Amino acid sequence: MASTRTPLIEVNFLDDYNINFVLSNTDVSIANALRKAIISEVPTIAIDLVEIEENSSVLADEFIAHRLGLIPLVSTRAMHADGPVPFRDVEGNITSFLWHHEASDDKDCEIKFELEVRNTEDNPMEVRLILIRLLEVLRHGGGVKPVEYDPEYPVVIAKLKRNQAIKLTAIAKKGVGKMHSKWSPASGVYFTYEPVVTINYERMEGLSAQQRKTWVEACPPGILRFNEMTGQVEVEDEINNGIAFSGECEKVAKELFGYDFYDLIVIKPKSGSDGYPDRFNFFVETNGALDPVTLVRAAIWELVRKVQNIEESLRTGEM
Repeated sequence: MASTRTPLIEVNFLDDYNINFVLSNTDVSIANALRKAIISEVPTIAIDLVEIEENSSVLADEFIAHRLGLIPLVSTRAMHADGPVPFRDVEGNITSFLWHHEASDDKDCEIKFELEVRNTEDNPMEVRLILIRLLEVLRHGGGVKPVEYDPEYPVVIAKLKRNQAIKLTAIAKKGVGKMHSKWSPASGVYFTYEPVVTINYERMEGLSAQQRKTWVEACPPGILRFNEMTGQVEVEDEINNGIAFSGECEKVAKELFGYDFYDLIVIKPKSGSDGYPDRFNFFVETNGALDPVTLVRAAIWELVRKVQNIEESLRTGEM
């Protein structure tokens, strides 16, 4: 009888834009599905249409529109009404932002921004992100705004010389990363296997202490260390998962000591009882549209929702 595993998540690091967690008790297919869902299945809000009334800057209209589309917007309202963290107003009512094709009123699926600026000074003027404002506070417009990064290094849309101006209206809509990358809430997502490092101490006996030290120094940091007291090579307590499987330690051993030392070190993924990897270290960086915890929870919910849709289709016979 097949046994059912329950995946577990253990968070190792969390800040405003990053999360590092371990997904365990599952297989690589689930890990990769979660990675793809984080990138392309979680809905956000991004500028989709731009109407430019005036642009006397050196940048073409299309260039400015493209830049505006890639500006992350705070997208908590993009969560589904039945999702993991639906947005609620001060009275506790769910006020989720609708898909454009589902809405009967533009106020439920569009947010309009306005940018109007003219340089009247002699010095060049930076058109910064902070100058974009809501054209009108629509039904679901509150809370949706450009993500605020370090104020000392503001996002610059364009630069204007004296008497140059930009005036435009931008319409933001709901979408997902598989439609266009501007709707992806993740700047970077990857996972690594949890490595198991095995040193061949029988081979190690054929090397002097200096040779061992030279080998450790030539290996990428975060895998091995040389014990000056014992003259032995030891495995680091916290292995750098990002480079453990690069093959550099094995390559260096062969280059320094010859092909016979190819098995001086063996690095393999940690495996479960079935012989396949079952622990995966995830590294997720968001662009600020959603906080890291909300992003991961929403991605998991999207995967669950897809499975539920398949189950419902099989039950009803409607595919």
